[in-house]
Amino acid sequence: KISKGKKMESSKHDGDIVLLSCITKGATAKASSTWKHDTRKFGPLNALDKKSDAAWKSAPSDERNPLAFYEIYFQQPVNVRELRIQFQGGFVGTECTVFKKNHYIGISEGGKWEEFEDLFVDPVETNEVQVFPAEEAESGEFFSALRIEFERSTDFYGRIVIYSFEVWGYESPINMNNSF
Repeated sequence: KISKGKKMESSKHDGDIVLLSCITKGATAKASSTWKHDTRKFGPLNALDKKSDAAWKSAPSDERNPLAFYEIYFQQPVNVRELRIQFQGGFVGTECTVFKKNHYIGISEGGKWEEFEDLFVDPVETNEVQVFPAEEAESGEFFSALRIEFERSTDFYGRIVIYSFEVWGYESPINMNNSF
């Protein structure tokens, strides 16, 4: 069982980690595809909505471009300490690479994605929530967006289903929304 709000050992932060990927905090999401283009039933925001039993369901992958991705944009800079992801068994995204934007860009397409080398995501075939902690090396770094790319899926057709995608860590003491 996962303990929410557990203490993280870090010399750069005091206190408990918090849920950063919360719709009520203004987090948004986008994805490479959505099943049947039905964003209400299968869109990427469903994986962030704790009040819903809906999920993000990707469309089948294309043989020419099997890569699928899921992105979360935060309303202020965040310091990510762990991801908690619940896939549907049989539809698990694998061979993952995690990226981040190092400075606040907002929801625009601008900015450069950089690999988040201290966050290794290697999901297994299960319906259970899987926890992927970040290494301490980048514990002081804040950024505005997170992207996970899936090279493959355990599904024969390349579909991925995520019921819950939680990002846990620290919020920046500076709210970037007031800077523009």
